[in-house]
Amino acid sequence: MERYMMILKSIRRMNPELEQALRENVYPITVPKQAVLHARPGINDNIYFIEKGLFHYYYLKSGTQVSIEFRCEDQFIHLLESFNGRERDPELQIEALENSTLWCIPGTLVRDLYGKYIRFSIQYLEITTRDYLAGMIAADCSRPGEAASNFKSLCFGFPHLLHRVPLKYLSNFTQIPEKELQHLLESPIKLNTYTKRRRRSRPKDAM
Repeated sequence: MERYMMILKSIRRMNPELEQALRENVYPITVPKQAVLHARPGINDNIYFIEKGLFHYYYLKSGTQVSIEFRCEDQFIHLLESFNGRERDPELQIEALENSTLWCIPGTLVRDLYGKYIRFSIQYLEITTRDYLAGMIAADCSRPGEAASNFKSLCFGFPHLLHRVPLKYLSNFTQIPEKELQHLLESPIKLNTYTKRRRRSRPKDAM
């Protein structure tokens, strides 16, 4: 079974008609490294599921990239032009940092299925919720003037990306200079301090 279908079914089980509609209209695409998915209206009106690969969300500010987020396997990229009161910032750029495979869910299909199937409306709500929460967690890694807190949030929220995302992008994302960030990533003691969560102490009454 395709991975995107497994994820959708884990959110809400489907009836045969809904599953058939998805299988007939959702299709895979390959995205080469450094290719960019644009969010401008009229250019992109899709939801993508990342089967394989790594993507970099950024804006251009005075010609300079400002990194705001990263997405990888089993996550969705929401680029519907406008739907259900939700609009995507047209200045957003999404670059593939690796050769990637996506499943494309066309916006026309999303709107059609949303109106026909309550199960799909629940799945769509979960997709948008995950999209929003991922952005909120990412924002905790990019607070101005809070480099130490940003690194801690990066380690807790995205430990799988610490040695996968190129250093220059992580530096931009966390607002930590590359040399300092490199030192933090190469320091086992500091890195373990941030990545290992403390075990909760048992209440005395439970002893």
